[in-house]
Amino acid sequence: MWQAGFACREPDDGPIYGTQMLIVENIDESKVPSREELPARMREKAGDYGLLRREGLSFVIPGRGVAAMNMTHVETPLEPLEASRKGIEGKDQADRAFAFLRNEFPACFGKARIRAYGLPGIRQTRWIVGRQQLSVDDVRAGTKFEDAIGRTAWPIELHDHGSGHHWHIFDKDHVHYVPFGSLTPQEADNIVAAGRCIDADKAALSSVRVMGPCMAMGAAAAHALDLAGSGSVHQIDIDALKWRVRDNLERTD
Repeated sequence: MWQAGFACREPDDGPIYGTQMLIVENIDESKVPSREELPARMREKAGDYGLLRREGLSFVIPGRGVAAMNMTHVETPLEPLEASRKGIEGKDQADRAFAFLRNEFPACFGKARIRAYGLPGIRQTRWIVGRQQLSVDDVRAGTKFEDAIGRTAWPIELHDHGSGHHWHIFDKDHVHYVPFGSLTPQEADNIVAAGRCIDADKAALSSVRVMGPCMAMGAAAAHALDLAGSGSVHQIDIDALKWRVRDNLERTD
């Protein structure tokens, strides 16, 4: 969209941080620190290890002695050379985080080793200007749009500062929706965006760019383009689209 000259948005008050994931193996699964203990120790000891991010998570693959560690914050610029530099910084952060794990939780990570580094995970960089912008007020209110194509209950997860992130959980019965208008740029007839590229403000996008709603948006985009054929996605039968993605809107079992 940007390279073709269409209108796009970018963060106007600082970056949205990505994460350099780290895969470690040979851990003792019975000694994994809790989701409360790990970030508490990071906040206490971050300065000793030069950690930028002061809270993190471990995702253990049961029965394999392997965990994916989400413990870093790295900028994800769009300029290729700067992106490469930030990728190197991300791996340095990951190495520091691994040293922290081995020293502070030796019962779990004392014999662990690094299996792999991922590519820097990108949360948000540039996104379309759509026919409609999903707002954080829409998310909080659970607004059900006439052209809704997907739903989620994921919290607001805004990684807009280096040391941590905003994590706002909703009530257990809460659900919010993604409108088709946020997927479609007004200027183009044959483009439908999905995932972190749809039009939403930063806080709203942080709650709909995770895997579940991304899959729902991808399905809706494919069906919308199929319904449009050689015509415009702005003129499709929205009821027909909603029928095709009804499992993502109405299913309860």
